[in-house]
Amino acid sequence: MNWNDLIGHATTISYIKKTIAEEKFPHAVIFSGVEGIGKRLAAEICAAALLCENPNDGSPCGECGSCHLVAARSHPDFYIVEAEATKTTRNIKIGQIRDMQTEAALKPINSARRVVLIDGAELMNRAAANCLLKTIEEPPSQTIFILLTANRSSLLMTIRSRCRTVHFDKLSPAQIENELINRGVETMEAARLSVIADGSFGRALELKESGGAELREAALDTVEKIFRAELSNEDIFKMGADVAEWSRERFADFVVHVQKILRDICFVEVLEPYNPDLAARLSGIKIPERKILSMIETGAEFHRQLKSNANLRLLVEMYLLSLRRIH
Repeated sequence: MNWNDLIGHATTISYIKKTIAEEKFPHAVIFSGVEGIGKRLAAEICAAALLCENPNDGSPCGECGSCHLVAARSHPDFYIVEAEATKTTRNIKIGQIRDMQTEAALKPINSARRVVLIDGAELMNRAAANCLLKTIEEPPSQTIFILLTANRSSLLMTIRSRCRTVHFDKLSPAQIENELINRGVETMEAARLSVIADGSFGRALELKESGGAELREAALDTVEKIFRAELSNEDIFKMGADVAEWSRERFADFVVHVQKILRDICFVEVLEPYNPDLAARLSGIKIPERKILSMIETGAEFHRQLKSNANLRLLVEMYLLSLRRIH
């Protein structure tokens, strides 16, 4: 486990290493950036360096007992808090924070300090967040807190103000494409995935496993059929039957692809496109701006409805019928 395992983020890594080497790492820090950007890996490497018996210029040695324990996630001075899943959502509850506080208050066992990692800090409920705030305001002297979030603005302002924020920028399509190719992904597929991954290598891997490129193609095909007035009832009911076998997350991804395609069509001259590789095909789709904005609004509403217990097949059919009837 070392900094070379991370893709990109050279400036951010340099800053983190410097603060560790100079023993100026803050007692509480927020690692902020989109999901799948490398924040979790960076936090684990950071913890390894902070707990390492023989650190080298802000990097863990990777050979000592402490480094091996961190890599195995069994280090007694490395405590991880993660969101718990329920039937409808994921969150971090106050009981988890209280359990962490008990551990954080104890003296370190193997190292000179303890490191607490809270993954998905924005998923803390209000009670859990307020409980954590008390600890960050008066932290145990030997404990360092690393909060990971994909939505920093969702954290309590009082928590944000007491933590130093380290931002992880999105990766470039070239960085994602090169790493996918290094992992054996075919060149053309890597190029497509790198464009639609929205700067997240983790997202690119998920899309590869779930057929994300094909899903985007299906979304584009749907928009083209609406433009040509060729989206028939038969098409809608067939897709409803097909999607009924999908997960709700996969259909949510389909809706997001449609939204991004519509956005690219409408704002091609003023905003950086989500799908630059589709520019030629999108240029041939002439949908009035007013209709596109209504379609995007409809998509946002159905995306929200996916969080309910509504029948997925009916949602799909209603979504497509709604898009088709917009004038």
